[in-house]
Amino acid sequence: MAESIKTVFTARSLAKPTRLDRMLRDQFPLWGRQAVKRLIAAGKVQLNGRVVWLASWEVQNGDRLEIASAPSPKAPPPDTFDDAWVIAQEADVIAINKPAGLLCEPKRFSRTPNLLDLASARFGKIVLFHRLDRDTSGVVLLTRPGEINKYLDAAFKSHAIFKEYVAVVAMPNRLEPEGIIDVRLGPDPGRRDRMTVVQRGGQRAVTRYSIESESNGRQRVRLWPQTGRTHQLRLHLAHLSAPILGDRLYGPRPGEIQRLLLHAERLELPATEEFPARSFTAPLPNGF
Repeated sequence: MAESIKTVFTARSLAKPTRLDRMLRDQFPLWGRQAVKRLIAAGKVQLNGRVVWLASWEVQNGDRLEIASAPSPKAPPPDTFDDAWVIAQEADVIAINKPAGLLCEPKRFSRTPNLLDLASARFGKIVLFHRLDRDTSGVVLLTRPGEINKYLDAAFKSHAIFKEYVAVVAMPNRLEPEGIIDVRLGPDPGRRDRMTVVQRGGQRAVTRYSIESESNGRQRVRLWPQTGRTHQLRLHLAHLSAPILGDRLYGPRPGEIQRLLLHAERLELPATEEFPARSFTAPLPNGF
C-alpha cells in the first residue's frame, strides 16, 4: 500500500544535472518507471519547496526533494535461476514457469536480471523462442539448437500454437459472459511504452474470452489470443473497461496489488510427422 509519510532527501553525488524522473528511478528502483511519472504528473514532488510538474526538470547536487507519498514498490526481480521454475525439461525443449517481474530477455544498455541470461547460465546454449511481458507470469519455452526451432517458427507463424491465459479484473465492466474482442492496435502517439486501439492502420488483434468466476467484486477471465500483438490481452480488457488488476500501464494505480494478475497458464504444441503434440501447464500463482 502507498505510504502516507513524506519522503525527504537531498540530491547527492550527481555527476551532472539529471532529469527528475531518472534521478527518482535511480534513487528508488523498485517504484517503477510509470509510478514515477504518475507521481510527478500528480504534483506530489517538490524541489526546494516548489512543486515540479515536469519529468524532464533538471536536478542539481544539493537540491532538496520532498515526495508527498511513495508509490507501491515493485518486487525486485530474481537474480538467480530457480529450478522450481522448470515445468518440463526435454531433449529439445525446456518449459519454464516464468515469475512475474522478470524480463524475458536483456534490454539494451541494461543489467537488469532476465530469464534468458539466468537460464543460459543454468542450461548452456539455448534459444528464447517467444516472450511474455515482464509483469506476466507463466509458460515460456526455451529450446536447444536444432530442428525444433524451424518447427516452432512455422507453428507460431501459422497460429497453430494454442495459448490459454488467466486474468483477474474488477467489476463492473463491459465484458459479456463470453465473447471475441476484435480491434486494431497501434502505438500510442503520446506514450512510447504503450499501445492503443486505432480505427485505421495498426494491426488486427483478436482474443476470445470467457468469464470463469465472480467473487468479491472481481472476475476471473480465461483468454485465448488468436494473434500475438504487443500488450494485446492487457489492452483488449482495458478497452472493455476491465483493466487487469495490478496493471501499472493500462489500469488505475495498483494500490495493494503488487503484481499484474495475468498468467500464461497453458501452451500446446501441434503434432507433425517429426514432432509429437505436447502440452505445458503452469499452475496459477497465489492471488488468482
